[in-house]
Amino acid sequence: MSTPIKDVLQTLSRYADLVAQALAGVVAVGDDVSHAEILALRQVGALRPVGDDGYRLHPRLREYLQDHLQLFPAFQSLADIGAKITLLKSLWDEVELLRGDRESVVGMIDELQTTVLDIGDTMNRNMLQLQILMSTRYGNVRSLEAKKSQNRFYQKQTSALSGDVQRLAREAERVEREASIRGRDDLARFIRRQLLTNMMSWQHGLSDMQTFLRNEIYRLRVVEQDLKLLARTDMLLRQQPGWRGFEVDFSGEIPDFLLATCLSPLVAHSEPMESDRGMVDEMATLARALPSSAAPPIPAEAPKRYTRIVDVPAPRPITPAMKALGRLLRDVSTAEGGLSLIEWRDGNVDAQTMPPSIWLVLALAALRAGQHEVHLVHNLPRDGERFAHTFRDARAFPKRKVIPKATHRQGVAV
Repeated sequence: MSTPIKDVLQTLSRYADLVAQALAGVVAVGDDVSHAEILALRQVGALRPVGDDGYRLHPRLREYLQDHLQLFPAFQSLADIGAKITLLKSLWDEVELLRGDRESVVGMIDELQTTVLDIGDTMNRNMLQLQILMSTRYGNVRSLEAKKSQNRFYQKQTSALSGDVQRLAREAERVEREASIRGRDDLARFIRRQLLTNMMSWQHGLSDMQTFLRNEIYRLRVVEQDLKLLARTDMLLRQQPGWRGFEVDFSGEIPDFLLATCLSPLVAHSEPMESDRGMVDEMATLARALPSSAAPPIPAEAPKRYTRIVDVPAPRPITPAMKALGRLLRDVSTAEGGLSLIEWRDGNVDAQTMPPSIWLVLALAALRAGQHEVHLVHNLPRDGERFAHTFRDARAFPKRKVIPKATHRQGVAV
C-alpha cells in the first residue's frame, strides 16, 4: 500500500545524488541537473528556492544528514530549546485547567510527552556537536581571527544554552512534583526517566565546554602576542637586508646557549589503556616478571614505660582577711570576759582593710563555725517597732568546756 511517507522516501532515494549535491551548496538547472529532478524534489518539499533559479536543501533535512555524517560547520548555532520549554509549561498548565475533559487531557499529555522527547533529542544533538568540536579543537577555521571569532561565538551559544538548561530543570522538577501529587505517576516517571536523569550530565558537559572555551581564549591571546613579536622580527629582517645578525665573539669560550644540546635517551613505556591483544599479553608478562614485594618486618613492640606525674597543689595565697581571722580566733580563745569585734578591729591592721560591716559578717561566720559563743549588740528598734533588726557590734567568748558525764557500771554479785 502506497502512503505519502513511502512516496517521499522513494523520491529521496531516486534522486539521492541531487540531494547529496544540494547538501554541499545551492543547485540549479544545468548540464548535470534536469528540471524534472528538481521538480520532483520540490514536490516532496526537499528543495526550497533561492533567488531566481537556485535551490537549497530543506534545513531540517540538512540537519538530519549532518547529524548522520557528524559534520558541523564552523559557526553552526546550537539548537534552541527555549520555545520547547515554554510549550512544555503551557501544556501542563492546560492539563490542570481541563481536568473534566478527559479526551482533551489525553491528547495534551501525548503532546507533552512528545515535547519532552524532542527536548531530550535536541539536547543530545547539542552535546554531541559540542563534544565533536571539542575533540577536533575547532580545526575547521583558516585564520587566527576566525578562530577567535569562533570561540566567542560558541561561548555565547553555551552560555545561552546553560541558562535554558537551568530553566528546563526548574520546569521539569515542577511538572514531575505536581504530577506525583495529582496521581499521574506514569507522567512523573516519564519526566524523571527522560529529563531529570540526564540533567546532571548536560549541566556538567556545558560547564566543561565553557571551561575549555575560556582556556582556548586565553591561549589564543598568548599565541597572538607571540605572533606579533615574530612579525616584528620578520619586518626588521626584511627592512634590513644587509644586516648579518647579532655579532658574537667566538674567540673566547662559546656561550652555552649556542652549543648543540643532546636529548635524553628515549625509553619505551607500555600504555596501560592499550586495547591491542598483543600489548595486553606483553604487559601481563612484564607484570608476572616483577619481583614480589617482601612484607616489611614487624618491629618488636617495646615495653611501655609510664611516668608518674604528681600534680603539686599550688599554695593558696594568704590574704589580710585570713590573717585577721586567725589572730581573732587566738585572741578570743584567751579572752575571759568577752571580746568586742569592732574594738578589736580598731587595733588590727589586717582587719582594717575591710569595712566594719563586712568585717562583722565575716568574723561572725568564722566564730560560729569554730563553736565560739557570740552575742550581738543590737541597735534601738525603729520608730513604731518593738524589736530591733540591726546590730552594730558583737562580743565573742571562748568555747565552753564540755565535761563528759560519768558512767557507772553496776556489778552483779554472784
